[in-house]
Amino acid sequence: MSPALPGHLAVREDEPLARHSTFGVGGPADLWVEVHAVDDLVAVLDAAEATGTPRTVVGHGTNLLVADAGIKGLVVSNNCVGLTFDAAAGLARVESGHTMARLARQAAAAGHAGLGFAIGVPGTVGGAVFGNAGAWGSDIAAVLASADVWYPNGVRRLGPDDLAFDYRHSALQNDPQMPIVLSASLGIQPGDPEALHTQLETFARRRLDTQPRGQTAGSFFKNPSGDYAGRLIESAGLKGCARGGAFVSPLHANFISNDGTATASDILALALHVQTIVQQRHGIRLEPEVRVLGRWEPAASELLA
Repeated sequence: MSPALPGHLAVREDEPLARHSTFGVGGPADLWVEVHAVDDLVAVLDAAEATGTPRTVVGHGTNLLVADAGIKGLVVSNNCVGLTFDAAAGLARVESGHTMARLARQAAAAGHAGLGFAIGVPGTVGGAVFGNAGAWGSDIAAVLASADVWYPNGVRRLGPDDLAFDYRHSALQNDPQMPIVLSASLGIQPGDPEALHTQLETFARRRLDTQPRGQTAGSFFKNPSGDYAGRLIESAGLKGCARGGAFVSPLHANFISNDGTATASDILALALHVQTIVQQRHGIRLEPEVRVLGRWEPAASELLA
């Protein structure tokens, strides 16, 4: 049974998800809808819940590996990008579809410090809260005051303790209710716009110098405690290793890239190979940072085991 969505929202069938993934791979969504207002996002999630329709919310398609067979049910593209700065309260109140990089630039331009690290975080605020994303020595856990989160039984306002942040982890990831971040309030401090702009440009240049461009999803594996995934992969001799059109970046070993011909299965096969070789050489099992979504064969579960 299809959910009854608000009439002003256009629903598309069999939408190719490769168009909406920075990896450039992925089969179709059974149903696809874009939302631009938090009220619509809540209404869509409520409707899916009421009809038992499987639902997946995506931001800008970063940090995702979508199966070649696509995703069952309803995929919701979150384009809720509202942002207000409350200098008196020391908060940036931002909706979950807003990109982290744009948030960093807007905060700097307005003279608000504390969010510069976000220039190095691909994707949206919602995904960043969900995965406690970070860069340049900071992360969401360091700045989050609260988040409004959709649950099947209503919206809740959660604080850092409720979210139980850890490295690239929040309590939302293991919650069987599959909660969805609607918005977040992040701490800010007064800053000089010119100095903040200079800081952002420094971060951006470092990223361009050290991370590959093109069809990739950011860091593929989490850094294990006390070490770096990229170092372990490189020392295992895996830079440039390929499966089909997927290859380990010669620039940064913790990035898997698509040469334009890769399938999701190619990327998964390469990730499994990297995981296996690193464990054999170093005795460390790397955990994926990229979310694996959709109709996968059982092999995908090996990556997450």
